[in-house]
Amino acid sequence: MIIKSLELQDYRNYNSLNLTFDKGTNILYGDNAQGKTNILESIFLASLGKSFRTNKDNELIRFNEDFAKVEVEFLKSDRDGKVKIDLSEKKNIYLNEIKIKKLSELL
Repeated sequence: MIIKSLELQDYRNYNSLNLTFDKGTNILYGDNAQGKTNILESIFLASLGKSFRTNKDNELIRFNEDFAKVEVEFLKSDRDGKVKIDLSEKKNIYLNEIKIKKLSELL
């Protein structure tokens, strides 16, 4: 699977972030505490539906905000797809614009 793009809104320390990835190797670099791990965590969240850093979804929402969004566009077997996760009081996950009922549908 190839990740084409990542969009974050009010996720952890990001107000808004739009990244486009290359089909080859991509390198994230920067000073400490700049959000590199938050980017990896958001991709993990879009892949498995949960964080590897916390069990509390409200910790993923930017401080003083009520809502966060993670959106990943990907290419898998020559077919485009999109995972969108809305975080608020409840976590809603959409695979190709269709709301999933169980995390196993995401996998």
